[in-house]
Amino acid sequence: MVKVLLIEDSAFQRKIISSIVKDLGYDIITAENGHEGIERILKEKPAVILSDLLMPEFDGIWVLEQIRARGIKVPIIIVTSDVQTMTRDHCMELGAFRYLNKPVQKDLLKSAIVQALAGGVR
Repeated sequence: MVKVLLIEDSAFQRKIISSIVKDLGYDIITAENGHEGIERILKEKPAVILSDLLMPEFDGIWVLEQIRARGIKVPIIIVTSDVQTMTRDHCMELGAFRYLNKPVQKDLLKSAIVQALAGGVR
């Protein structure tokens, strides 16, 4: 079964986003911060990663940098409240597949996940 990793510090957002992923029929794995997220990536080998940016300990930018530095080839969809163009551009430069704003629109997230799994273009 397809595994999707969600790195999100908010329990409320984890519940909402996990429900959307489960509606697609995928397994959901969760992590509460970037450090835990990297551990899950290495252990679980997810097909897609969904990550918040603003988290305690290690944030989503750190996760993107770690994935890039380790040569991990997994599409990452950023799901964040940060609406700054500069932040979005930086994430895309670091290899993010998509950048979606919260509150996440169910159809946009589903579409992004399906495209990422299909090897679609950014």
